[in-house]
Amino acid sequence: MANNSDAPSAVFGAQRMGERPAAPVLVFDIETVPDIPLLYAGYEPRLPDGRGFSRDQDWANLSIVNLIREQKQISFPPPMYHLVMCICAVFVHPETHTIIDGFKRTLPVCSTYDELLAAEAALLREFWSFCTKHADAARIWYDQVQSDFRMSDYQRKKLKPLPVTFCGYNISGFDLPVIEQRSMKHFIPCPIPEYGREFGYDSYRSRFALDKSFDLAQFVNGNASQKIGLDILAQSMGLAGKLEGMDGSQVAEAYYALGATQRIEDYCAVDVLITYGVYLGVQRFRGILDQEHFADCARQFEKFLMHESRPLPYRILAEQSREFFKKSQLRLS
Repeated sequence: MANNSDAPSAVFGAQRMGERPAAPVLVFDIETVPDIPLLYAGYEPRLPDGRGFSRDQDWANLSIVNLIREQKQISFPPPMYHLVMCICAVFVHPETHTIIDGFKRTLPVCSTYDELLAAEAALLREFWSFCTKHADAARIWYDQVQSDFRMSDYQRKKLKPLPVTFCGYNISGFDLPVIEQRSMKHFIPCPIPEYGREFGYDSYRSRFALDKSFDLAQFVNGNASQKIGLDILAQSMGLAGKLEGMDGSQVAEAYYALGATQRIEDYCAVDVLITYGVYLGVQRFRGILDQEHFADCARQFEKFLMHESRPLPYRILAEQSREFFKKSQLRLS
């Protein structure tokens, strides 16, 4: 899933000039750790022995997070308190639905809070830049349509290029709000004009605009009283579950106490690939993929995971997802 800067930008939409091209789909996931100085400023827990908080000494002190949980009854704080320490993503071609590009970035082990914040800011800038990497793939189609003299100004405004479709599991409830708010903290502008300037049912912030933000958790769970998580949904489809020995609740200790950055990145990357497998299953259910196309996507996915250059967790994921790949090739009468 390494960022392939040499990969050519995919061109799509050129063969069906009568249809508006779909945007490239960015399937992504983030891992976060508590921003401990910010948490202390927001909740002001009582520290042992009446001592004061030291930004220089306590910025990685996880016992303060535990004190906030106990004293303030806060089990999961709002998005701003979650510092982004890893982002993994794959770009999916909107017509072939196969992986065309990838992104993996993880913060290094830092020795000061200022160093940690600077590394997070750099990570967020890189991610926003990657989001628009394939934004011009359908530029020819848009240029031709926009130059049509019969188009009204209103129609031209509504037919602006779609640079990216964000996709993931619970991204509207967690990942995107965290990325947005942490970017605001660092004064990082979003490079997608429509993202922060347009609101309403057809905007990036609307749960109904699936061409802009496709939250698989919202689609799958709908109005169900009991929600299903990514891990169980993936396993029900025959995919492997999450990486063994790690879950989101362990990331903070793995980073602050152990410095296990590679382990965290592997966990995040595998989550993204599992999410991509679920995405294929959802698109099959929606009728976006017919059986032949779905089977081909699954074959390409398995080849992607089993390529000799891939990290070991990818190949383990492929081996543990045999049921998914086998079922995808069945032709149901």
